[in-house]
Amino acid sequence: MHSLHYKAFALSVPAHTHSGEVIGSMALLPVFAGVLIALYKKIVGITRKLLTHTEIVIVLFAFSVWIAAGIAFSIVEGINLPDALYWALVTIATVGYGDITPQTPLGKIVACITIVAGIAAFTSLVSVTAERLMEAAQRRREGLIVYKGEGHVVIIGWNPATESAYNELRSLNVAKHIVLVHERGPVIHDEMTTTVRGDPTRTETLLRASVDKASMAIVALDDDAKTALTVLAVKALNPRARIVAEALYPEHVDLIHKAGADIVLATRSLGGRLLAAALLEPGAAMFVEDAASAAYGKAKFKEIPGKRFAGKPFGEAMRLLREKGCTPIAVRRGTALIPNPPDSLIILESDAIVVVTPREEETC
Repeated sequence: MHSLHYKAFALSVPAHTHSGEVIGSMALLPVFAGVLIALYKKIVGITRKLLTHTEIVIVLFAFSVWIAAGIAFSIVEGINLPDALYWALVTIATVGYGDITPQTPLGKIVACITIVAGIAAFTSLVSVTAERLMEAAQRRREGLIVYKGEGHVVIIGWNPATESAYNELRSLNVAKHIVLVHERGPVIHDEMTTTVRGDPTRTETLLRASVDKASMAIVALDDDAKTALTVLAVKALNPRARIVAEALYPEHVDLIHKAGADIVLATRSLGGRLLAAALLEPGAAMFVEDAASAAYGKAKFKEIPGKRFAGKPFGEAMRLLREKGCTPIAVRRGTALIPNPPDSLIILESDAIVVVTPREEETC
């Protein structure tokens, strides 16, 4: 029985191959087998996280065909395993450089089986890859993606207010990146903008927009209760982010403040007051409208850190700033605004001085 096994093995080894080469190749098999098993386990671990069951079967089938063909070719042709695996790969991929070819009958049989099985495995693998790429492109077009940046601005909700805020931030070019979060609205993807679609009141949607790594957030939904809930969720995920929110009704401003918003604007009430002011004091209304658009107005509002004027009275700070073309009009102390402060008001290090400056002036 042993002699029959020996004869069969002898027939499979080419006549011109030295026994030392075959023995050397066989001696290396346990080493390569250990490496391949480790690689196999690594691939299985990764594919289980990323692929479906069918895709895992296809990937493992293609991997098994490659390994089996390489080992079989190494044994029957008497070449080292790395060269055999290289041959198997170029054969399965239908490249076929021709630098390594089967020289024995058994080698040719292995080659035929490898070609048939390899075409099936390679075609299936290419099909799965193409399908994955198309699916990723489709998900991106629909906004069903995960944004992985940080230090960005998140705009939650899509309506006239958030659209204007988005256009203003884009024109100023001050945001590192803008992520739009909404259920309905345009899907915009470019070098400055990413769109994430989903329910903004759900934590899963906010995490896809990397709210936990954002620097600022604007929340303006079509319902104040949803706005408060979303502000609460954003604050829980990112306590350091500055949150500005819109309240549709003035009586909800305090509620949204308590949810965690740093600044809450009752835009409808503000718009109504501005309309009334336009009737009675048109110049004042025109000024506010002009300065509110930092991108297109002739003047703009700007905050100057109070640190450089700390300990000085407001009157002295005003004189120094006016020399540079900036007119102080208020001091922001925490969340409180002190409009038209007295000259005797002492500026604190944590204060911010609100100034009006001509559009071209950046010297403040």
